[in-house]
Amino acid sequence: MSSTSGAPEDLSKKVSRAVAWVGAASAAVAVIDAITLALLLAFWVTQADVGVTTLAVTLFYFLDLATEAGLGSVIIQKLELDEDALSSVFWLNVMISGGLFLAMLGIGPLIGWIQGSPVVGLMLIVYATKLLYQNVYFVPAALLRKELRFKELSMVRTVANFGDVAGRIGFAAAGEPVWCFVAGPLVRIAITGIGLQIVRPWRPRFVLHLTHAREWLVFAGKTASSQALQHLYNNIGYQIVGGFFGDQALGAYRVAYELVLYPVNFVSNIITQVAFPAFARLRHNRDELAAQFFAFSRQNLAMVLPILVVIAVSAPDILALAFSRVTGAATPARILCLVGMLRAVDCLYLPLLDGVGVAGRNTIVALVAALVLTACDVVFSLALGPSLGFVAVAVGRIVGYPLVIALHASMTLTQLGRRTRDYVGRHLGILACGAVGVAVGATIAVLMDGLTPAWRLPIVATAALGSVVWLLSATQGLGPLSLVLRKKS
Repeated sequence: MSSTSGAPEDLSKKVSRAVAWVGAASAAVAVIDAITLALLLAFWVTQADVGVTTLAVTLFYFLDLATEAGLGSVIIQKLELDEDALSSVFWLNVMISGGLFLAMLGIGPLIGWIQGSPVVGLMLIVYATKLLYQNVYFVPAALLRKELRFKELSMVRTVANFGDVAGRIGFAAAGEPVWCFVAGPLVRIAITGIGLQIVRPWRPRFVLHLTHAREWLVFAGKTASSQALQHLYNNIGYQIVGGFFGDQALGAYRVAYELVLYPVNFVSNIITQVAFPAFARLRHNRDELAAQFFAFSRQNLAMVLPILVVIAVSAPDILALAFSRVTGAATPARILCLVGMLRAVDCLYLPLLDGVGVAGRNTIVALVAALVLTACDVVFSLALGPSLGFVAVAVGRIVGYPLVIALHASMTLTQLGRRTRDYVGRHLGILACGAVGVAVGATIAVLMDGLTPAWRLPIVATAALGSVVWLLSATQGLGPLSLVLRKKS
């Protein structure tokens, strides 16, 4: 690995361009998906349908890990892999994904039986066909990420998402309000495979060297397990709401959760997609690595905060206009804004520790987090459920999440050799900007209380959004353009 004086600056430019492309794609996808969900709920899908499908859809991610993490992470993290090694990784993944698909033929019906809904098991089996098809594109996708070629990845992703929308709306309009949530993702996956092979053609050799297989599998297992556990603790609330409060409540909870966490996850994805390969490149330079981590962390929080401020002050109006058939989602949406803020802080620890090659520590933290947050969800459902209903799960989240973040942050800062005080200090100003934005928006909302949601929403949202964006630019140097076009000073 060569090291030149121009290398850090060149990497900084690549990272900035990557953030810009992923940001544009994420924004487009987030808007399109939000509109699609609103249309589905307005014309074809009921609140109970959403509740049933949520039981399956939130489990899809565990199958996605075979593509998004797993052996793909080995390709990104390792500095050099020749064509024989890439082909060996490919054939190893073919064997693993084939085995997982066969296993799902038995596991799917069992999950459906446990959930008391056989259709959940069938949805998992059908979606699991992705395990076989993903071999078409998982190597090109990993190589593009390793090379920080997020322009091509973002273009394919955006086109594929239009296919997802067409699949969901088409099946829903044809009378399949449940299966539309499987059809859309499968169409997206098919288009992704074709698109990535066009922009980054790659064909495997008929070579399978297993010399480093154990090393690859250990690293892939640690990376995938930590991400699986992270997804588990972030989404186990769906299963608990469904189990304690039923499909109708789960439909409302999912709308509230996605209203808040869907845009947060997409915006955070702008940073985290770029962060893992960037951290992997910088792992031998702790000062550069720490500087990039702090920069990413501040950027991500500043990008997420305006969204959360608007939702916190305008959730009832947003829900009334976009999801008029859904009831009971406003209060949990506002509570979940705090969870969204915590998620924005939490999302970078995993790619940092994976990038520097200590993925096993993520697994430990993720396991502790899964236990803590699941316990909070259950305990608060039992204690507060009779009085608050499914809102109790949202309350449990804001109690348990800070404990998880404290543990993960401590481990990450130790790895970087940085103090907690410095880390917290870099974020306090951003949080203060958000607090002012909420105060401004809430004041305007009270003054405009007599207006209809269609009139009140744009006024309140503009006031809240304008104040927080101006403050971020004026006091933190984190204006909208600087987040994606910042120049290295």
